[in-house]
Amino acid sequence: MRLQMRCFYKMLSILETDHFYNELLGKKCLPTKISKREGSNDSLPRDRSELHCIYDCRVAIIGIGGVGQSLAHLLKITPGTVTELRLLNNSDFSGIIEELNQIPTKLPIKAICGKENFCKGLKDVDIAVITAGRPRRSEKETREELFTENAEICSPLCKICAEACPTAIIAIITDPIDCLIPLAAHIFKKNCTYNPAKLFGICELDLLRARRYLADLFCINPKWTYVPVVGGHGENTIVPLFSKCRPSVELTQEEMMELTKAVRMAGCKIVKMKKLSSTYYMAFGAMHFIHKLARAIHHEPNIIVSAYTESNVTGAPFFSNELLLGPAGVYKNLGFGKVNVFEQKLIDEAVKALRKQFDLVEKYIDKCNI
Repeated sequence: MRLQMRCFYKMLSILETDHFYNELLGKKCLPTKISKREGSNDSLPRDRSELHCIYDCRVAIIGIGGVGQSLAHLLKITPGTVTELRLLNNSDFSGIIEELNQIPTKLPIKAICGKENFCKGLKDVDIAVITAGRPRRSEKETREELFTENAEICSPLCKICAEACPTAIIAIITDPIDCLIPLAAHIFKKNCTYNPAKLFGICELDLLRARRYLADLFCINPKWTYVPVVGGHGENTIVPLFSKCRPSVELTQEEMMELTKAVRMAGCKIVKMKKLSSTYYMAFGAMHFIHKLARAIHHEPNIIVSAYTESNVTGAPFFSNELLLGPAGVYKNLGFGKVNVFEQKLIDEAVKALRKQFDLVEKYIDKCNI
C-alpha cells in the first residue's frame, strides 16, 4: 500500500515540481470545488473569467521583531497579489527597510516608526497583521503564562486598528492565540467595529506541520498532502484530523497518536533547542495565510484556510477549522464533519480547554477594566 503511494507521489512530482508555490500564489492548484450558497446575495465569482477588476491589497505588519522581519522578507520575495507592504514599529528600523527595498521585486515597502504614527500608517490597509509580542523562552513556559504580558502589548494595538482601519481584516499570530483572539474581539466590540468575519488567529502553521509529518511517515513530498487541523493553537487544543487527510491513507491509532503528538509539540521542540520560540516557521505560516487572504480579496474563488475565529461549530465560543474565504473575510464556516472516535475525544478535550481559556480572558478583562 505505502509503496504504491510513494510511486504515485513520485509521478505527481515529475509532472509538476513547482506545485507548492503555484498553489501559494494561486497560479495552479487543486482546490475542493465549492459552489455558491443557495439564496445568498454574496457575489463570489465562480472562475477567473468572472474577475472583471483588479484590486489593490495593502498589508500592514505591526511589530518588526524576529517574526515580523521574517514575514516582511518572505512577502517581499513572493509578493503575489499583495501590492503594498507597510511595516510599523515603535523603534527606528530604517536599516531593515533599506535592505528589504534593495531586493529587486515589485512590492514596495513603507516604514512607519513610532506608535504616534500608527493610525496614519494603518489608514486604508486591507490586512493588518499583528506580530508584536514577547516570544516563549522556555519549553516549560505555557502559552497561558504569556497571556498577561502579550495582552498588554496587543490590546492598545487592537484599539489603534479599531480607530485607524475599522474595515480591515485583522490577523494575529502573537501567542497565545487561543486567548488573544477573544480579547481582540472584546476590544473591537467595545469600539463598535467588530466583524467576526474579519478577525483571524493564524493557525496555518499547524496545518503545514501536519502535512510535513504525514509526508515524512510515507517518505513523500509534503506538497502533495493535506491534513485539516481543528481546535486551537495550544499543545492541548491542536487537533489534526488525519482521518480526513487528502489523499486518504490508512493509519493505525498508534501512528495517529504519534503524529498528533509531533504536531502539538513541534513548537516546544523548537523552544527547547533554540531557547526561543519559532520565528521562520511562524513567518512562513503567516505568509501562506496572508497570500490566501489577498487572493480572496482579489475575488478569487474557492480559497480555504484554517484559522481561529468566533464559531458556533462546537461548544467553544472560538474555534479553528476550515473556512471558505470571500472578499470580505469569512464567507462560510465549513466545520469539520464526521471524525473518528480518537479525534472526537481530542476535540472534546480541546473544547473544554478553550472554554477555560475564554474564562481566563473574561477575568482579565474584568480585572483590567478593558
